[in-house]
Amino acid sequence: MKFLMEHEVKEILEEHGIKTARCKFVESEDEAVDAAREVGFPAVPVVMKVASRKIVHKSDTGGVVLGIRNEEEVRRAFRRLMAIEGAEGVNVQPMLEMGIEVIVGVSENQQFGSVIMFGLGGVFVEVLQDVSIRLLPLTRRDAVEMIKEVRGHKLIEGFRGYKGDFNALVDLLLKVSKVVEEENIIEMDLNPVFVYEKGYAVADARAVVGERKSFRRKLSRDELFRLFYPESVAVIGASRTVGKPGYNIVWNLKQHGFTGKVFPVNPNADRILDYRCYPSILDIPDDVDVAIIAVPARIVPEVMEQCAEKMVKGVVIVSSGFSEEGEVGAEYERKVLEIAKKNGIRVFGPNTTGVLNTDNSFITTFAKMPVIKVGKIGIVAQTGLFLGIMMAHVATNHPSIGFSKVVGMGNKADVEDYEVLDFLLDDRETRVIGMYVEGIKNGRAFYEVSKQAKKPIVVFKSGRSIYGQKAALSHTASICGDDEVFDAVCRQANITRVYSFEELFNVTKAFSLQPLPRGDRVALIHYTGSGCVQGADAIYFSNLKLAEPEKETIERISEVTPEWHMVNNPVDIWPMVEYNGIYRAYDTAITALLEDDNVDSIIVAIWAGVEIAEPTYSPDFKKIKEYGKPIYFVVEGMREAVFETKNNYELNEFPVYPDVITAISVLGKVTDYAKRLFRE
Repeated sequence: MKFLMEHEVKEILEEHGIKTARCKFVESEDEAVDAAREVGFPAVPVVMKVASRKIVHKSDTGGVVLGIRNEEEVRRAFRRLMAIEGAEGVNVQPMLEMGIEVIVGVSENQQFGSVIMFGLGGVFVEVLQDVSIRLLPLTRRDAVEMIKEVRGHKLIEGFRGYKGDFNALVDLLLKVSKVVEEENIIEMDLNPVFVYEKGYAVADARAVVGERKSFRRKLSRDELFRLFYPESVAVIGASRTVGKPGYNIVWNLKQHGFTGKVFPVNPNADRILDYRCYPSILDIPDDVDVAIIAVPARIVPEVMEQCAEKMVKGVVIVSSGFSEEGEVGAEYERKVLEIAKKNGIRVFGPNTTGVLNTDNSFITTFAKMPVIKVGKIGIVAQTGLFLGIMMAHVATNHPSIGFSKVVGMGNKADVEDYEVLDFLLDDRETRVIGMYVEGIKNGRAFYEVSKQAKKPIVVFKSGRSIYGQKAALSHTASICGDDEVFDAVCRQANITRVYSFEELFNVTKAFSLQPLPRGDRVALIHYTGSGCVQGADAIYFSNLKLAEPEKETIERISEVTPEWHMVNNPVDIWPMVEYNGIYRAYDTAITALLEDDNVDSIIVAIWAGVEIAEPTYSPDFKKIKEYGKPIYFVVEGMREAVFETKNNYELNEFPVYPDVITAISVLGKVTDYAKRLFRE
């Protein structure tokens, strides 16, 4: 690794077509005078700066002298700068015309590799943290989005006498991206860069060159297929004691109806739940595709050796007590991984619930699980117990929502997030992937797989704060990356980021049940004026637009509206219900809005269980589905009636939410994904 001084960095930048303030490196007073004349002195005032590989922030050491206009000032400045500890020389450059001050920085992230940062200089960066971030290399769209993301970008586009060359800035970011790739830049700061109405100039620069971080990735769909679709399974550590993990695993396989062969392994039992037991996996007479290991951590390496001898190619280790618990456990994990790699065994875990595949009813979790409905949502979660509880919650509270594959990652000693993500993106049974992540080992591979995705990926990442990061380290031995970088990764790869389990479920549900909106124009039907106002606010704050219905649409809805009531969007439907009944009012309004080309999506709020007009409204699901526009429903009212109505709607593939703000917030995230997808 080598630290480059300012004049060295600027030489590299100029070679790549990046305009800088001409910079001359000098080591004597006479050289300084000659350099000053060469850069335009005395007609142009010069700037002199200390040059050193050890001094990062020149201004903090008094290492910058501005506005030098005669030879005596040049000599005096040279002596002053050379007196600074660590000085190796002095750089002389013309004093630039002030412009809009921006900063461009490059650094390396542990999980994701080279990242680039852009922001407005001065107070915007130092105090307001008004910056944008992307992974390198950049596309032109990335560069444009970076500039537009900073809150102060209006200064560049033109505001009260300020204006910068937007296109020149885009080109600068793209050229910096190229410099990093071709010159092996590890770190770089261009600060400040002055942006003018035409062009820009880099006033100061520093960089570090060396070997850039590299990432390997292995995409192994065939290997993972065996872990999801085994024909025979051994449960090592199977138990006869109800409630123990080894019992629950066997019970789940039987209860869920796994059609493959099940071989419990327990030297002290003859049969468990009607399955014949074997003393060890080596005593099983048939081939074994997958072994589920539920024995103490200290025994697992020995069991892995037996699995290798049996030529098992897939293992799920549900046992805990590995790297998440300290060095002794980490040593067990290293031994397990060594055996696995030597013998071509792929491993989920350790410290995981493993796999649930509703396509063949294969399940490995140690938590007793109700049968999960078959559907199109794939779930990947790092924490095993979280996943078990989450799925139990879903099965009992949202029984009409279905899942394709569910995977607990655990410590990720072998199989990593990006491999499972790649598998699910290729899985024909999966329409949308939801992920709960605490830390990512190979962030670059995760990003590259996500960026190629043609299916929605919804991520709930914890470990965002200092406290959360410490908890994650002690829990799953994960290394949490910088949250601002992860946020940038989500934008760059069109990943939908959420911030709670409920939001993860709500958004994946919408993606799995309804088509994507073709635009951001929303129509809202609500039975209260308050709901209309709340919904209008939510549409604005979700970066959506209130649709402006066509004249014909307003006229059609007005036919079922009392004369004194004005029809608009949002549609306050209660006066129509009073005059014409719930079915005629809702059917007319919904159909009219579905047939309106100015409407891209619809939110409809109804009540359930409170017979203030007629029984709960239920549309002709088949008919409204034919329009191909997304419709989200809000159901409010009495608990039992809401639960029954929600299940009915969702069985017919229309998502239901508890309030209008939640529904619109979900629609906002889905619409943002769709706009980026269609733009690509």
